[in-house]
Amino acid sequence: IIYEKDAHTPVPPASTTKIMTAILTLEHCNLTDTATVSHDAIFTVPLGYSHANLVEGEVLTIDQLLHVLLIPSANDAANVLAEHISGSISEFSKLMNEKVKELGCKNTHFVNPSGIHNEDHYSTAEDLSIMARYCMTNPTFREFVSMKTCTIPATNKSETRKYANTNDLLNSSSKR
Repeated sequence: IIYEKDAHTPVPPASTTKIMTAILTLEHCNLTDTATVSHDAIFTVPLGYSHANLVEGEVLTIDQLLHVLLIPSANDAANVLAEHISGSISEFSKLMNEKVKELGCKNTHFVNPSGIHNEDHYSTAEDLSIMARYCMTNPTFREFVSMKTCTIPATNKSETRKYANTNDLLNSSSKR
């Protein structure tokens, strides 16, 4: 560490929460497994938050859900993955909290898989760096987070969809 400021101050982690959702998905699922989009997975995402326009009853592979979780930062995909793995968002949050403790994070507490704002949902810069370092050891995670776009083929409920990455560092047109 060359410089740090407020590294131990708990703040809302927002969409960086999806780092933990992705790694738990990769550790608990096969990419070819399928999950069905529930009513709650869609309609518990507040207006104004990012989503992939998933459709209730739609069946997608875990690979497809991870793509839309990590590329356009879709909150509905986070909910579908949480429900698929643990049966509910609250149970998945328990799994998330167990994992961060296992990794050595000291000031993180999750209540949802997406980072939707909640007073009891927080992390620190130090803990997020621990999570990111761990996730970057997974080659599939590294591949997904480096993609600028993805295409999800037609499903049982939707036509083909294309998504762009919301990471401005990947989408910058400036030369480095």
